[in-house]
Amino acid sequence: MAAPPPRFPGAYVSLVLASSLRALFPFLGMALFLLATLPLFAARCAVFGRPRTPAVEDRGPSIFGKWLQEWWIWLFDPLVRLCVRARVGPDAITVASATVVAGAAALFASGFLASGGWLYLFGASLDLVDGRVARATGRASRAGAFLDSTLDRVAELLVFGGLAIEFRSSPVLYATLAAAFASVLVSYARARGESLGAGEMARVGGMQRPERIVITGLACALSPLAEAWGGGGAGRTFVGGALTALAVLTTATAARRASSVYQALREAERAERGGARPPFLRVVGRRAARYGP
Repeated sequence: MAAPPPRFPGAYVSLVLASSLRALFPFLGMALFLLATLPLFAARCAVFGRPRTPAVEDRGPSIFGKWLQEWWIWLFDPLVRLCVRARVGPDAITVASATVVAGAAALFASGFLASGGWLYLFGASLDLVDGRVARATGRASRAGAFLDSTLDRVAELLVFGGLAIEFRSSPVLYATLAAAFASVLVSYARARGESLGAGEMARVGGMQRPERIVITGLACALSPLAEAWGGGGAGRTFVGGALTALAVLTTATAARRASSVYQALREAERAERGGARPPFLRVVGRRAARYGP
């Protein structure tokens, strides 16, 4: 039997709008703040030129342009300066970032998708700070780089684990596990490819860690909006769709990166036997001449 229509349609619409505004309030506040900083960063670039952070210049193609990546890093300059003045060690920031993300994973596992999404975006953004603090204080080290990379992998897997628990009785579970598996392959292909000398071919593919963080965190953070407009279960459906898309795109990136690394290493072996320099190493040489070591 169909449910009876609401007696007061106007009140019902007002309730939906109020719920939507409550769901959007954190997003709107953050969006207004971020939009206000864009002209400031544009003026800074006009006067001093766009910053050229090595980590940004070394990254392959991304759905986020280099200008936007530099802008996001620039936003955390005050926090970097605060940590330097307070003598907060880079390793402590790395551990704090992973701890915050672990808290987000616990929220996901408990069903608090929106709260977990906002906390995930914040905690993962702290990962921008540790390396800059290390360079600013002269405390950059291979041990710190290893700790950072290791905890990044652990934190991301914890997030996927929390989402897997939340969606354990849904087909979205398989998309979540596929995204987790593919994310590990993407990171491993880069690490192993670079260690074997594959150069830039180890960085191809668009679905890298920052892109995965934005898709996962933002989809969860905005799930109440889908819930308010689509009714019960719409928020979970929205997050499930985002995780499914993430699984497909990350798997494609993993396959492309693995294939590129394999082909690059085969070319290098053939070139070594023939005495020629493989094409991808010539590209690396040109970038080194342009940007320095």
